[in-house]
Amino acid sequence: MTLSAAFRRFAFAFGTTFGFLYVVALAKDLALFTVFPSLGIVLAGTHHSRDVADPAMGFLAPAMYWYGWATTAALGALIVALVAASLPGRSVRNFWSGWVWVIPIVSMIACVYLTLPWFRL
Repeated sequence: MTLSAAFRRFAFAFGTTFGFLYVVALAKDLALFTVFPSLGIVLAGTHHSRDVADPAMGFLAPAMYWYGWATTAALGALIVALVAASLPGRSVRNFWSGWVWVIPIVSMIACVYLTLPWFRL
């Protein structure tokens, strides 16, 4: 099966950019939406329990931000990947292909570092 050059550029750009943008979304707490699964509520943006009417809601209905962080990163990566796929092949030859491996590895290390405080509670 032969993949087109545009699809390869799209896939590599999406994967690399998603890893980077996920770390940014996690570090800056940029969730596109917040899910309260026990209540069946989805709110736009990042909502912490102190942002809602009752501060005790954080204990009664814990919020899930992962879906919002992943969606934020996916939308940003989709935009970058579409731009990369639409570029002519000769314009992207100057990019170092090693970034395809370096950025995801560094992103995983950053995610582990950023989530360590949750395990110290």
